[in-house]
Amino acid sequence: FADPARATAQLGCAPQSATDACVGKAISAFGRRAFRRPLTDAEVSRFTTLASTIAAKSGSSAPAGLRSALNAILQSPSFLYRVELGVPSAADGGKLKYTDFEMASRLAATLWDSVPDDALLDAAGAGMLQTPEGVKAQAARLLGDPKSHRAVRGFADELYGVGHLAEAIKDAALFPQWSDTLKPAMQQELEMRVEDMVFTQKGDFLSLYDSRVTFVNDELAKFYGLPADAASGFHRAEFPADSPRLGLLGAGAILAGHALPQRSSPTQRGKFVAESLLCRVVPPPPNNVPPLPAMPLPGQTLRQRLEAHRESPACAACHALMDPMGFGMEDFDSIGLYRTQDSGSPIDPTGSLTGEGLDGSSFSGLAQLGAALRKQPVLGPCLVSKLYAEAQGRTATELDRATIDALSQSFASSQNHLDELLSALVASESFRFVEPSKG
Repeated sequence: FADPARATAQLGCAPQSATDACVGKAISAFGRRAFRRPLTDAEVSRFTTLASTIAAKSGSSAPAGLRSALNAILQSPSFLYRVELGVPSAADGGKLKYTDFEMASRLAATLWDSVPDDALLDAAGAGMLQTPEGVKAQAARLLGDPKSHRAVRGFADELYGVGHLAEAIKDAALFPQWSDTLKPAMQQELEMRVEDMVFTQKGDFLSLYDSRVTFVNDELAKFYGLPADAASGFHRAEFPADSPRLGLLGAGAILAGHALPQRSSPTQRGKFVAESLLCRVVPPPPNNVPPLPAMPLPGQTLRQRLEAHRESPACAACHALMDPMGFGMEDFDSIGLYRTQDSGSPIDPTGSLTGEGLDGSSFSGLAQLGAALRKQPVLGPCLVSKLYAEAQGRTATELDRATIDALSQSFASSQNHLDELLSALVASESFRFVEPSKG
């Protein structure tokens, strides 16, 4: 409102008096965007009365009254909260089904990480979001908009634990190559790899785990030992065929984010793979866990220290779920640089993928780990369950199992295309109804 021209452009008109029809028109239009649904007659009356009351005061004006009404709209629970209660659907046996406008809000939040635009609200108003076909039609439009990249980036950041990278502190004396600018560069690299696969290549999402393609700026290229590019900013690059850095597990964001200030952490890295990528449950450590010795013995590698640590029965069970996978990433140090020795001794980066849902594949080094991970039958279904929980805004329950299984089959049938998975997810009964079927 400090800029009258901007206010007029946003609201569609400029009120000249307290009784100007523009006031009600602006409140209705602004309120629909803010509440993500049309205002009720009572709401329009209440906010219009507020605007006219303020405008009628001495020294006030029609724009001042309208500004107060819009302030009130932006303080309403209907703006601050997504209210999704559903209504009984006679056509579906009385089950609670999200209304069209509730679906519009859910779609925008899931696919744009934002609010509905006018076209989506218009589709809701026309009753076009009550069927799977109508939802898929709007999902296709939303996924074709650049705003969908923001939602996929947010999911990737959550899935790969990029928050750990933001909080990472490294010992400058031990790692002089580390810099404040590497963190955002590593995050952008990971996000660009995911965006490229989902929106540009429209390819197999799981191929990210054994792909040599990445995106780097000059600082990150130097860090990885790749040639710099004449153009400024980020550019597409490819690791050589003999590079030990393969797939997303070789990304600095993951290696540096899941490590400690002064050393790597096979346990943290293995825990990340186990929980985030394979959906294994790693219980919290018991209270009587002894810490690792502060200093290693001369020539003792971290693997040897952890193996000694695992001799304690209190430690063995949990570490067995994490360390064998984390050891495969041990040939990369705390900041993600490749190395062959630890404490002057050769690193042993061998391990295996054993346990429920895993095929027992053995590997030596990060490149083989990524290739072995790609083959795991639980990798796709785990990704589906993570995306499902993100879209629903809650942890999946047993009632969701049938839907997640169906989505996993659909994901595999589509050659693991994430955009198609998103479309199938938002069109599913579990996303369109307040409570999924019990059958």
